[in-house]
Amino acid sequence: MAAEEQGELSLTFFCKANAPLKLSFPATLTGEELKERLREPLQLGGEALALSFQNGSRNSVKKVLEEKQSLAEQGVEDGASVTVKVDAFEVRPENSFLRESIKNNGGNSYYYAHANEKELPPEVRYVYGGEPIKLECNQPGAPLKASVAKALTHYSWADEGEFVCIYVSAEGEPEAIDAAKDGEVKVHFEARSAELRICKDSKEFALSLKQLEGEIVPDESKHRVSAGKRVTLKMKKKRTVTWTRLQQGK
Repeated sequence: MAAEEQGELSLTFFCKANAPLKLSFPATLTGEELKERLREPLQLGGEALALSFQNGSRNSVKKVLEEKQSLAEQGVEDGASVTVKVDAFEVRPENSFLRESIKNNGGNSYYYAHANEKELPPEVRYVYGGEPIKLECNQPGAPLKASVAKALTHYSWADEGEFVCIYVSAEGEPEAIDAAKDGEVKVHFEARSAELRICKDSKEFALSLKQLEGEIVPDESKHRVSAGKRVTLKMKKKRTVTWTRLQQGK
């Protein structure tokens, strides 16, 4: 039954820090109001929250829960599952660096060839911050080894058909992109992981992505440094299926 036909919705909430929790809320609540009401039962403070929902089974299409529209307007049904992401910000396909480049530069964009591609599914791409990870310079093709490096936490990604691309841009990581212009850029790919390290003088920056959503082909994956603009990781999928998230369990 559609949400607008009900006054109260029984929903199951999935949050990494808690066991699944069943709660009921009015269908007239907006996504923003729902976030605030969830803080007490989920024992959350002022962390940034991102919500997505699925009607029916958990294998059905996941949709972003918009802040300004009511649950009824967004088609949330009684019995729906709601995923709660904590300390996450949303990177949608239309807001990725690729989309922004095409929007601003049109036919002159480096990514213009993708302008008319099939639209990606509406799922949110989640990007997480975190504590600095440990990596250090190593020989080409060898796994990255440990030493202190500043974690790269601002990046976007997009499913581009046969490839999944990661974009680290000057807008989000200005120091790292400046270092990449004439510093050392190392990338290591494995079947389910990708690691990027940028070194210049005493500065080191690193991005480590484990448990990727699908398998990639390391030998056919590559990276590109666009001086002063971005570093792009282009990962070749082993199977050409749509990725609805970048990493498993996130």
